[in-house]
Amino acid sequence: MQSHIKIIAMTEFKELVGKIVDRLLFVVWPPWGEEEANLIDISFGLVLSDVPNKLCVISVDKDELWMPYVTYQSIPEVKYSWEDYYPRMKMWMAASDASLLIDTEYYDVTSGDLFKGIVQNRIEEIELLFIEGISEPFGVKLLFKNDYIVSIPNSDGNTVETKFFNRHNSIDYFKYLGNVIFSK
Repeated sequence: MQSHIKIIAMTEFKELVGKIVDRLLFVVWPPWGEEEANLIDISFGLVLSDVPNKLCVISVDKDELWMPYVTYQSIPEVKYSWEDYYPRMKMWMAASDASLLIDTEYYDVTSGDLFKGIVQNRIEEIELLFIEGISEPFGVKLLFKNDYIVSIPNSDGNTVETKFFNRHNSIDYFKYLGNVIFSK
């Protein structure tokens, strides 16, 4: 069964190559009381030009807490803006308002200057990230002409990194488990 899941995941990622990203959203589980930004459970959602009414979310499988996966969902009606992202993360991390309801939050970061190499650009390649000797991938890297998005697990779920956002070198944590291999 495991190999069947891996094949499906790889096929879904392969189908994204050549697609153009119209909008970019962050999918965040609020980091209530977290002390470090690299522990925020954040995934990314793509609105692709050929599927404008769906959000393609790339994250790690919450049941396996390791394998990357693709899922499609409705575009959320309630979204925060890119300008809201850092203030809200600081608010959640401070854990000062116990009356807040913790639920998935969406941030439309399409207009952010940090993401201009992703938005309105084509996914050129996709690489799966492996630890040498382990057959299941632990992350995925989408490559654009002048940028990239990495999605890998962290202790609370998933984290993302781009050329200009969230540069915590999270892949380095996996080097303690063995050589990290990028495979197309």
